[in-house]
Amino acid sequence: MPLVPEFVYVPYVFRFMRSVTMLPARAALLTRASPIWLAVAVGFGLSVATAALYIRTLAPSVMPGDYAEFQLCAAVLGVPHPTGYPLYVLLGKLFTMLPVGDVAYRVNLSSAVYMAGAATMLYAVGIRLAHLMHPMRAHTFALSPRQVAATAAVAALFAVAPTVWSMALVARSYALNALLVGGVLFSLLAWRHTGRPAWFYASCALIGLSMVHHGTTYLLLPAYGLYLLIIEVERHRRRSDLHPMRRRALGALSFLAGLSPLLFLVYRFLFGSPYYWGNPTTWKDFFSLLTGGPFHNQVMGFGTGIDIQLQRVVFGVGELSAQFTPAGIVAGLLGAVILWRTSRDEAALLTLMLLGNFTFAMNYALVGYLYFIPTYLIWALLVLVFVFWVLDRADRAPLPQVRGALIGLTLPVLFVGALVLAVVRYPGVDQSWQTSTRDEALALLNSVPRGASLYLDWEDLSVVRFYRMVYGMRPDLTLYTGDPADWPKWAYCDLQAGRPVYIGEFAGSMPPIIARDFALGPAPSPMVRHVVGVLNSVRYEVPPCGACATCR
Repeated sequence: MPLVPEFVYVPYVFRFMRSVTMLPARAALLTRASPIWLAVAVGFGLSVATAALYIRTLAPSVMPGDYAEFQLCAAVLGVPHPTGYPLYVLLGKLFTMLPVGDVAYRVNLSSAVYMAGAATMLYAVGIRLAHLMHPMRAHTFALSPRQVAATAAVAALFAVAPTVWSMALVARSYALNALLVGGVLFSLLAWRHTGRPAWFYASCALIGLSMVHHGTTYLLLPAYGLYLLIIEVERHRRRSDLHPMRRRALGALSFLAGLSPLLFLVYRFLFGSPYYWGNPTTWKDFFSLLTGGPFHNQVMGFGTGIDIQLQRVVFGVGELSAQFTPAGIVAGLLGAVILWRTSRDEAALLTLMLLGNFTFAMNYALVGYLYFIPTYLIWALLVLVFVFWVLDRADRAPLPQVRGALIGLTLPVLFVGALVLAVVRYPGVDQSWQTSTRDEALALLNSVPRGASLYLDWEDLSVVRFYRMVYGMRPDLTLYTGDPADWPKWAYCDLQAGRPVYIGEFAGSMPPIIARDFALGPAPSPMVRHVVGVLNSVRYEVPPCGACATCR
């Protein structure tokens, strides 16, 4: 399989870079404001290119664990693990109606679309941020082609960051979360930039949707609230509103409309659902799922000591460096300094968002590295601020040679860097070959005898449940999961009743008691082993009452 996707045409990339860096003869032309259609066209091209890259490397079918659960819930309108993700499920249902691939592929495809949208939203936020950093451009589109190209290049660097790219290929909630965070940022900046109430309403609605979709959004609310307050104070001083209370009331209604997907969870709780994680029976159970109760112990899961927190900061910086390289770390830090000097309100917004997300992600004990994606989006904006500063200094350089060197290096470094990183990371991120989960599950379901009992961990059980509930396969099978310490007594009872028994590994290995007390034979799928007999039947002897001793 080639390392470079077939849609990447290197000569055209270099031709574009040459067109925006031709120096010094075209320097004057390139400092002029570009028409808005150019920025729109570049944004559209970025969206298409990132979507094509993600679709080319997309997982082709069902994946284990949470991936399969999200694919199942989107197909049957079920409720996945906390916090329920109603927006993801409802949008995912629309993707399952597309006439392409199998159901699992269609839900995977939604992540590719969301993350491509997040990269494009980052590009749009960068354009807005550039205008707010230069008040003289407040009511005109005055970015040069170089600045437009630089914004697209930094968005491409975000798109090929390993964690960002990998979460665009599978059915998880992180891509939609990145899109919503980008959408809120764009709406807030557009509200301040244009003063149009429609952007205020959009900000309120998107904040509501973000809160419904992902619990980490609550940590971004102080940043959103502060920035909205700053805008309100500005508008009050300028007397910009004829009816401020009416606008605020409509904003509150927009926020409540954003929360409306929660009604789906309520409906499923009251009237039943084909799948509802944890099977809540009381309102206490419902609110526990809604607030992520079962996972609260994972927050600050590494401890609060100073030495531990320093270790977690080092971990977080290492994750950031793995996405943007050490040079990107330096560029982002310099960009933060520049932003604080030129546009303090936007600097406060991005800094508070960064601190909230970074602090949570570095301390969350369960796959916390995946929660850094909003941090990566914000960091890309800080890198872009630094790039804008370099280009601005190039335009002001008194010597043509200095100006030519700065401009001639900046854009090629960005574009070539994004291309090289994409090529290097492509083999490790690509999921287009990953069909083993589907193949093993189908081999198992197509061959085990009727009425068999399957003992599986969560990762494999989710896959079998997906095929059973989405495609109606093998409703005759009995599925077990949970604590593997309970499996031996259940398996013994099944064998005594004459039922075929198949047991899979738990957390990567066969449960020790199963390996000690039962004879295991080959099975038609690597997912399980066939239990062919009992080695230590004394442990499971039948008492005079006729019931299994371990099951009384």
